[in-house]
Amino acid sequence: MSRSARHARPSKPVAVGAISALPKRWVALAVAFAIAVLYVPAATLTGAIASVNDVTYLVTFDAAATSTDEAAAIAAAGATDVDSIPQLHMHTVSVPGDNETAVVDALNASSAVASVAADHTRVAEGTPDDTAYGDQWALPKIGWDNAYGTVDIPGTAKVAVLDTGIDASNQDLSSNVVAGTSVLDPTSDGTTDPNGHGTTMAGIIAASTNNGQDVAGVAYSGVKVQPVTVLGADGTGQDSDIIAGVVWAADHGADVILMSFSNPGYSPALQSAIDYAWSHGAVVVAATGNDGSATAHFPAGDRGVVGVSNTQQDDSLNPSSNYGDDTFLGAPGTDIVTTAAGGGTTSVTGTSASAAIVAGTAALLKAADSSASNGVIVGRLARNADPAGTAAQTGNGRVNLSRALTDTATDAVKPAGAAPVGSGGPLVGPYVIAAVKGDLEG
Repeated sequence: MSRSARHARPSKPVAVGAISALPKRWVALAVAFAIAVLYVPAATLTGAIASVNDVTYLVTFDAAATSTDEAAAIAAAGATDVDSIPQLHMHTVSVPGDNETAVVDALNASSAVASVAADHTRVAEGTPDDTAYGDQWALPKIGWDNAYGTVDIPGTAKVAVLDTGIDASNQDLSSNVVAGTSVLDPTSDGTTDPNGHGTTMAGIIAASTNNGQDVAGVAYSGVKVQPVTVLGADGTGQDSDIIAGVVWAADHGADVILMSFSNPGYSPALQSAIDYAWSHGAVVVAATGNDGSATAHFPAGDRGVVGVSNTQQDDSLNPSSNYGDDTFLGAPGTDIVTTAAGGGTTSVTGTSASAAIVAGTAALLKAADSSASNGVIVGRLARNADPAGTAAQTGNGRVNLSRALTDTATDAVKPAGAAPVGSGGPLVGPYVIAAVKGDLEG
């Protein structure tokens, strides 16, 4: 089913009152014509309604299933194959809304099917506002000033920004954006941004530094951002598109994958994609969300994902920030100045900005030490974080770039995720010591 078919709407009906204005000798013919037009076979009407009310699901098949087995199972259940990701044995299928339960049950009953998951909608966390701030308070807070000009970065790294695209024409970004892709439009390389959210994330990560204009990026050297458009102009996107974006980024050598969006619904299909990215060496970072809630959101709560909460200038948790088992680190996310789509700067508040700061830090660590695995980088981020709030609020603490950048330890850490895949942590940062001393909650 095409994307346009998912949103198809019936044409406007003809005004019945118009018949009364016809000459009497035409009335009979008009009525006969109206009856002929309105009399459409039931099967045709049913099909049109089903195409409007279809629901998409993500079906993951057993690794032993062949493409023939997969196609047969989808057809036998009464679903329609929309798209597939062969690397994960996963298909996006369309299910008739008026027979949804029966079709899903039939898919689950198939011996070839490993799991069936709803195609959740994810929402971008943090919206750029219209106010520009001249003070990037977050950089000295995370120790950026101690590293910039002191620690040379010998290598390179790439951050895949899964978002609404990146406006590569922004003068403070243009030299650090590489062509990517759009899952929504295969003809696009992702270097335009109709929403603006992706451009603000890219600027936080890799705005050109020491060029005499606008803002400095967290990753001050060696880091490029690559747009992977998975969210529409309204800032929302489906799991099927996000999963395709994660796999594309992993297959195209992303060292870090940023997902600044969230939804409280867990998806085993999305978890599979994240496992795939982790197995390909990517550090995966996501926003926990902006509901002021302890309810786990995903993908921040998925296994292998660094979920990031939003801290303020005094290291307290922003009241809008989510927290809990899906939180692995905290980072500044309040009034963060960054690049704007169309040029210039803007300000953003939300866990989106916090996640972008952590993604930029992780990328800088990779560019500084090309031998470091994703687990080693996550370990360095966690061990060197500063105490902030409680463990529930910031996980291992608020990120400290300068200390993590100079850490040479190789102990690897993988985020455990929140229920149903884990119970938070692991905590290897300052709260471990604090718990032993009894000084801080943790």
